[in-house]
Amino acid sequence: MNTIFDLCTPRVDVLQGDLKEEIFAARLRDVIEDRADPIYQNPLKFFDNTYPTQGLCTLLNEALGRLTGVQPAANPILRLETAFGGGKTHNLIALYHVAAGHTTPDMVKDIVSPDRVPGPGMIDVAGVVGSDLDPSTGLLHPDNTRTFTLWGELAYQLRGQSGYRLAHESDQNRSAPGTGLFEELIGNRPTLIMLDEIARYMRVAQTIPSATGKSDLAEQTVAFLMALLEFAASRANVVVVLTLAASDDAFGRETDHLRQQLDEAHRVSARQEMVITPTGETELAAIVTHRLFERIDRERARQVLEAYGRQYKIWDRQRVILPARALRAGYLDEMLHDYPFHPEFLNTLSHKTSTIPNFQKTRGALRLLALVIRQLWDSQPANTYLIHPHHLDLQHPQIVSDLTSRLERPAFQQVIEADIVSAKTGSRAHAQIVDEVWEQTGKPPYARRTATTVLLHSLTQGIATGLDPADLRLAVLSPGDDPILVDRALERLDETCWFFEWDGHRYRFKTEPSLNKIITDEMGMIGRTGAKHELDRRLRQVWKSGTFKTVYFPQEPGDVDDDAGPPKLLILHYDAAHMSTDDSQPPDLVRNLFKYSGTANAYRTYTNNLIFLVPDSDLIENMVTQAQRYLAIQRILNDVDRLQEFTEEQRRKLKNMAESAELDVRVAITRTYRHLFFPSHEVPTAWNNLAHELLPAQDQGEVRKDQSEVVLRALKLQGKVLTGDDRPKSAQYVRARTWDTNQTFMSTEDLRKAFARRIQLPILLDPNQLKKTVKNGIETGVWVYYNSREGLGYDSASPPPAIQIDDEMILYLPQEAEKRRLPIKGRTPPPAPTQTTGVGATGTPEERCPVCGNPASACTCGQDLDLRPPLKGRG
Repeated sequence: MNTIFDLCTPRVDVLQGDLKEEIFAARLRDVIEDRADPIYQNPLKFFDNTYPTQGLCTLLNEALGRLTGVQPAANPILRLETAFGGGKTHNLIALYHVAAGHTTPDMVKDIVSPDRVPGPGMIDVAGVVGSDLDPSTGLLHPDNTRTFTLWGELAYQLRGQSGYRLAHESDQNRSAPGTGLFEELIGNRPTLIMLDEIARYMRVAQTIPSATGKSDLAEQTVAFLMALLEFAASRANVVVVLTLAASDDAFGRETDHLRQQLDEAHRVSARQEMVITPTGETELAAIVTHRLFERIDRERARQVLEAYGRQYKIWDRQRVILPARALRAGYLDEMLHDYPFHPEFLNTLSHKTSTIPNFQKTRGALRLLALVIRQLWDSQPANTYLIHPHHLDLQHPQIVSDLTSRLERPAFQQVIEADIVSAKTGSRAHAQIVDEVWEQTGKPPYARRTATTVLLHSLTQGIATGLDPADLRLAVLSPGDDPILVDRALERLDETCWFFEWDGHRYRFKTEPSLNKIITDEMGMIGRTGAKHELDRRLRQVWKSGTFKTVYFPQEPGDVDDDAGPPKLLILHYDAAHMSTDDSQPPDLVRNLFKYSGTANAYRTYTNNLIFLVPDSDLIENMVTQAQRYLAIQRILNDVDRLQEFTEEQRRKLKNMAESAELDVRVAITRTYRHLFFPSHEVPTAWNNLAHELLPAQDQGEVRKDQSEVVLRALKLQGKVLTGDDRPKSAQYVRARTWDTNQTFMSTEDLRKAFARRIQLPILLDPNQLKKTVKNGIETGVWVYYNSREGLGYDSASPPPAIQIDDEMILYLPQEAEKRRLPIKGRTPPPAPTQTTGVGATGTPEERCPVCGNPASACTCGQDLDLRPPLKGRG
């Protein structure tokens, strides 16, 4: 089927972007230092490529009106809010060029009044970018002057070396100067000071102490800014332009802190953009298609539109709910009239968006749609048969500006950034996260498509805001799409977005936070400490003692007993030890606990009795976040008065969220604690005889179980545990790994302890397995089993004994048993019931008199026997 790229040809000026300003990466400092790209450095080229946005005009007219004295009542403090995807630096460069006298009135006639354009040298200009400053090593200038602070850099830019000398001491000490510095630097000269990306600088400044050590550079910077703003307000020809990013920027925490400290200054600096006068009513489709396209093949387009009509009927038969108008014959004519635009796109602009006073029905639509067309022809996405509302590329700054600031809807910028698409590197909006799974399988980004469409319908206010599911499907779907996935995308958006709302009838974006945003804000009140307390409690529930004896959060060797008791599962605290999959060896704490025991750090004996679980460094933060979310929801639910503020539907959602959050915490814990270490003689020395295994991610059904079973399953796959359903180890195998070279006997209890000591053996979880091995040794002649309490031995010819694991059951090598002339069941008559058979100190039986047959202590014939017991290990 033909796409719009086959049947339409846009006008050259549309494809070349002549209807909008070009967007390039710009640096204010490079322009000030005369080393930027000509498109920014050359004022003529710069303003030829700059569209006179409302924000830019406001900025220049306000700032230059005060600086030139034309409008002395203009505000001395101007704040630029970060536009979606940038724009603030471009505005600052424009202001710099005009204020520095680089332009003529004619060059900027569309931006600023001619009487506000100064000549060269009339205004002193300084521009500081927070990311350029380095409070530690300083910012080096061509004359070898090195500045460290905001005030040091401003002093240097305004007056060179002589100015810096005035601020040298306070710059070196990282201490804010007094107001006298402003008097000396600025005096009565018209002065423009531009401060960009201060929040980024504040993050670094928090780590730099002042000379006195009583505060840090961030606090001193706040004090300096307050003094600077007060000074600017007291002078008729001084202007300070301050830029702040949005709260969800990478440096949002510093931005919020700065806002709190300068809240009064921010109230003063709050400005409104100028309002654009709307044009009169006109037929939108005819105008935009004529102005934007050179060629439209409507005859061949009819085949495409008929395919849409057929698909609508198929979906209707499949009980996909669409508006009744889509199934009428007249809708095809409407589609043909509006081609290549989907009627729902132009209808929305004409009948909903145009009701916003600041939207120019013709010029606004032309500008917006020209941007859309250029973006589409640049990217040419597959299967683009019509231009739908979702083709509004919200990663394009000018499109966002046209839909938000220009329409006096700036609050929707945070909606776009948080919920639809993020222009920040490394940041993803909620819709982008939802789309990841589908895009990996080659499916369209349904979440972004639906969210973009809902946003366009949400810009109007009142009962017309938003749209119902049927209208949404019609606006989003094209032939080949899956309506089920569109509905699923809506469900996921409702679950995750901060500003998305479904009221049971219509979908809409609101600028007030949704439950998700309220919960996120509440998470900030919980803090990390509260979340960690909850995690510590949960960790004790997830891995309980049973198969293993669980040891929680050991910090040093003395916290872990060195014994041959039940095998120990050590759960290391996430603040004490963690690792990533790229680490080359176990954490230090793991190695110390494995190698040493007690408070004196003696070498550990029973090393084969320890298993370690270590959290993944990359997953700890999510685990803490999930705990914060769970506690935040519980806190809201437990506040009876606050619950009354929510609707019944919201209260129901909160309860469902609480159930999900409960499970999400457990899932996060089990996925974080994924590094399993266990003793092994087959691993490299660098790993300290500790094998490493990554536990598989657990699904929601699995995480409800005792996670010790997951550890057990992993160890079984590695052959490291011996359980009741395993095949018993042969006696020959065990003897080769537990008996010393010259050893001739061993108690069954010592044999059990050897399993806890020898890392080449599996961890013994079922004592019956050891009994089977002992029995196998009797049957195969590996050893003789001697019951010291009975005074009888058992070999392969004896009836099977009841195997016991204790210190009085001795295993002798056959030759040693023969040497000791041990009575063997079935070969040697058992002692009389009234006789007592003694046992030597080492667990060996007393020698018997060869004449009377009694133990040496009860000999009646006076035979002189050597009663000394053999030394253990020597025979």
